[in-house]
Amino acid sequence: MSAINLLKELLKASEKAANIARVCRQNQRLFSLLVQEKERDESNSRFDHDFKTLADCLIQEMIKYDIAKQFPELRDNIRGEENAKFTNTTGESVIVTVTDDPENTIQILEKILNGDKEAASALVDEVYRDVDLDTEDLELPTDSIPLDSNWSELGIWIDPIDGTAEYIKGEEKLTKYPNIASSGLKCCTVLIGVYETCQGTPILGVINQPFADKVSDQDEFQEKYRGKIYWGLSIGDLKFNNIAPHEPDARIAILSPSEQSKYVDFIRNQLKYDVIYSSGAGYKILKIATGEAELFLLSKGTTYKWDTCAPQAILRSMNGDLFNLQDTLINKSVKKIAYQDRKVIRNLGGLIAYQNIDKLREFLKL
Repeated sequence: MSAINLLKELLKASEKAANIARVCRQNQRLFSLLVQEKERDESNSRFDHDFKTLADCLIQEMIKYDIAKQFPELRDNIRGEENAKFTNTTGESVIVTVTDDPENTIQILEKILNGDKEAASALVDEVYRDVDLDTEDLELPTDSIPLDSNWSELGIWIDPIDGTAEYIKGEEKLTKYPNIASSGLKCCTVLIGVYETCQGTPILGVINQPFADKVSDQDEFQEKYRGKIYWGLSIGDLKFNNIAPHEPDARIAILSPSEQSKYVDFIRNQLKYDVIYSSGAGYKILKIATGEAELFLLSKGTTYKWDTCAPQAILRSMNGDLFNLQDTLINKSVKKIAYQDRKVIRNLGGLIAYQNIDKLREFLKL
């Protein structure tokens, strides 16, 4: 049982997901068909209107299919954010599924896309496309790393597109720090996290940023994007990742635009952080992992296990971690976010993330 083999499959799946996200977003005719408001019982209470797209559903089912095909023992332990049911404009409900037969997948997508076979075929091409990744460029370990758990003792959380609202709007806004976006496509991430089910500890995480960089194409009049992939592995004392050490330009705290003022004031005035606001939980925690920000705090319980599993695994590979904010404040001792209870899918106590645990201890003293 090799952790590296599993990591390679997660990386491939994330890149296929990023390709689907880019294809959908760059084709306006196709994109206009894809957006649907979530039902009340599947929406996030933080938003007045919460949306999913066909890209979300298709990416999630594609990742499940690809991973389960390579690792059948994991099939029942792969979970994601989205309900796979989509309703077309005629009111017909269709379950998005990916099977061994591409034609079957095309037929399913045709129903959702009101008989548009060309659009359905374009999406299916990406679903079944082979992806070659440069393992040297991704800095994968060359030695085999055994997993301490059996396959049946592992679980996977998928967020197919974290930051769906930003994906839909597509407006790009940067903070005063040019490497940190406040909103827009840069904040969208594909999140795949692996955890061991006994203790609920995240051990392997992949974050794919499909719209990391805008690139020009002389032959096209539309915007093109190039993605970026981050990964981290933490099993026992073995820790690996592809993130270079980075010292931030300032003491930066990255928060949600809806954060409560009492926390903002404390962080700014007492802790002396430069507070910036950004969208997407996965994106904000990623900025802690890359060292571009020092503190992430979210006081409300508005994130879910699919938002945090992958970025927390990467943080752990860098000796950082993600903690339950309210329990940490009340008990003055750190309580890490864990995943062993299948019934608990929400991080109800809020979040606090540091890459440097000593900085968290300083926070607690204050």
